[in-house]
Amino acid sequence: MKRLPIVIFLLLLPSLQGCLQANEDAEMTTIRLATTTSLRDSGLLSVLLPEFTDETEIHVDVIAVGSGAALSLAENKDVDVLIVHDPVRELEFIENGFGENRTTFAWNRFVLLGPTSVPGNLSETLTWLLENDQCFVSRGDESGTHQKEQAIWKAFSNQSNVEFTEDSLGYHPVWDGYQSIGQGMGAAITIANELECWTLSDRGTALYRQGNTNLVIHEFNDTLLVNPYSILLMDNEHNTSTVALRDFLVTSSQQIDDYRVENKSLFFSGEPTI
Repeated sequence: MKRLPIVIFLLLLPSLQGCLQANEDAEMTTIRLATTTSLRDSGLLSVLLPEFTDETEIHVDVIAVGSGAALSLAENKDVDVLIVHDPVRELEFIENGFGENRTTFAWNRFVLLGPTSVPGNLSETLTWLLENDQCFVSRGDESGTHQKEQAIWKAFSNQSNVEFTEDSLGYHPVWDGYQSIGQGMGAAITIANELECWTLSDRGTALYRQGNTNLVIHEFNDTLLVNPYSILLMDNEHNTSTVALRDFLVTSSQQIDDYRVENKSLFFSGEPTI
């Protein structure tokens, strides 16, 4: 009788080993994705990733941060794959040996959000903001949106008499109404709405959040405002799974183009068409 528990254990051992192996396999099919908050806050990832998991049985753990923070996570090998929208730093990331390649799979444009409608082009609208002592909420988080904001101010500085400075908040006008919050896109829109300020947003998040704010979307046909989203692959143990994710995103053009809010497209698939 004393041998009975040992016999039962030996009979169960193959099953236990199978369970352990199944758990190991489950871990191998999970990848960590660092991505910009705008893709999360626009709702696009919530549409695409479940379908990807259903097709491939690869689970994606999403870490939504600014593009700068996402790139830092990748440099430290804390994530397996990146989706960001900061082309200059993306290319530097690859040139410095951290990434293998970069594939753009979607794009939109940046827009200005404000409490009132202002006619005119981008330069005229920015001039109006400053002349009318409006307030502006900057993300100030080294994200792709923050980098684009600074590029806009630099271009605008060449056309105006406004005083500019470069400090810990980045490049911006010397302006009492300028507020830097160090937070994501959703937070910037919420704060701008509450304080009746202006902010820069990607078009996707702006449209997705429009029903919950009183902010007016100002769109401009300006090449400076083009906003490409790219997936960056790295050489790591999850390369097969990350390549599968890239291929899925590239072939998901119909889902990306069809993703709408109140019949308005938030993104366009593929490379930007300017």
